[in-house]
Amino acid sequence: MSTLRKHNLLSILIFAVAALVSPSEGAPSSKTACAALTKPTIPGASVLSIQSQHLPNATVLASPPLLNSNFTGLDLCSVDLVISHHGVNDRVKIKVWLPSTGWNRRFVGTGGSGYAAGFFEYSLAPVVALGYAAASTDAGLSGDPYSPALWALHPNGTVDEDLLLNFASRSVHDMAVAGKAVAAQYYGKKPAHSYWNGCSTGGRQGLVAAQRYPKDFDGIVAGAPAIDWTRYVVAEQWPQVVMREEGTYISQCVLKSFTDASIAACDSLDGVADGVITDLQLCKFDPLSLVGTSAQCDGGRENITAEMASVVAKILAGPKGPAIAHPYALNPGAALDSLANTTIANGTRVGLPFFVNDAWIKYFVKKDPDFDTGSIGYSAFEAIFNQSQREFGPVMGSYQPDLSAFRSAGGKAIVWHGLADQLIFPRDTVAYHQKVVQTLGRNASAVAEFYRTFLAPGVDHCGAGPTPGAVPADPLSAVVAWVEEQKAPNVLEARRVEADGTVITRNLCPFPSTSRYRGAGDKSLASSYTCA
Repeated sequence: MSTLRKHNLLSILIFAVAALVSPSEGAPSSKTACAALTKPTIPGASVLSIQSQHLPNATVLASPPLLNSNFTGLDLCSVDLVISHHGVNDRVKIKVWLPSTGWNRRFVGTGGSGYAAGFFEYSLAPVVALGYAAASTDAGLSGDPYSPALWALHPNGTVDEDLLLNFASRSVHDMAVAGKAVAAQYYGKKPAHSYWNGCSTGGRQGLVAAQRYPKDFDGIVAGAPAIDWTRYVVAEQWPQVVMREEGTYISQCVLKSFTDASIAACDSLDGVADGVITDLQLCKFDPLSLVGTSAQCDGGRENITAEMASVVAKILAGPKGPAIAHPYALNPGAALDSLANTTIANGTRVGLPFFVNDAWIKYFVKKDPDFDTGSIGYSAFEAIFNQSQREFGPVMGSYQPDLSAFRSAGGKAIVWHGLADQLIFPRDTVAYHQKVVQTLGRNASAVAEFYRTFLAPGVDHCGAGPTPGAVPADPLSAVVAWVEEQKAPNVLEARRVEADGTVITRNLCPFPSTSRYRGAGDKSLASSYTCA
């Protein structure tokens, strides 16, 4: 895979920590206190080392896609911890950054992407600039978001269950405990409130905290959460399985034609032609409608065949089987060329699996780095799907819907997901929301008092691409207001900027409500819509 493509894929996986809340002035800390910090206590682990230094004029340069802007003039105390869990031969790094002045009395945990648990200064700088004490961890892993090759397996070929547990959940709790303890020591007072903000793997980490460590964070923002990992990640392989079994591998250009056609077919169902599918339940796009047409591609026009249309129809339908409770499938309007990606090898078009599902199947399910995921057919897919859940569901599934302890602790959670997500299936997030409601007594209004899901029409994975939909503008501020001012988010403000600089605004509605055009007013403004 080319470096450019890897960067493009990572850019749609990572979350952007930006425009959170305005910092309020906290008590200035003594710069000498930074060097005097001592090891915190972390239950179940030993702190092997602590290094701290005052950085009066720190700079973090942009490193797209991890960080798109430079941050300069940061005045902070930087703390590096190395911990090891009792009875485990791991070395976990935790980095805590503490603003020397202007602390807003808040702590925020930052998460990772793909197979990385965190990105240290690249996720810390934007938050510290806003007055947060913040932390990041590598969970004892390699830090490579693209592959778990360096940590997944022991030399004897068995899964390193300790490091998988770190990645799944334990590292989030360690980071929260360590970060808050170091902040309390440095400032002489505990953080008044603690938050989590993440997307994709970061979204999964946030919901894991609500499920397993309900007192760690007062407020959680979980975007496109990679929950139900052991099932949805295998389901990401489904488009490759279909192309293999049907013997039809489709170019990216033709795949885009199907996506564009689905948008054209269903865009106006909500009364607004804006390149966004809002009413997915009413969308009845039939890929067979493109048979006999052609797509203009780099190598000339490509004819769209019945075989291609059949493959796309099967991809959009998703896999089916006794263990598949709901559709693990892309929505119409989502780009197909990440999960159904192909390439040319020796003059022949072949499948190119997405790196997350490819690596999960190889290293964890098959425990064989040389396993060819391109060989998986329909029957083998079902066996792998079931094996993944059976072996790793309790550790990595992140699908426990009983959030009663988080509710009892006073926690608030905002979950959001783009309906045009091309990597993680939005219907999984909807199904989880419904399970939370069912588990907590089938009382949706009671769940809405602490847990709300917002679906963003036309938005791709984490809103990181040039998406036609409006992306949540500041969900962390919304959860802060919910926690600290009891202002429940009846809508989630969203926006996108057109190429000419025009700002399109929308108000995302809490599920199951959707945004509806009032029938009058500027269609580009949120004020012209209502939740219904």
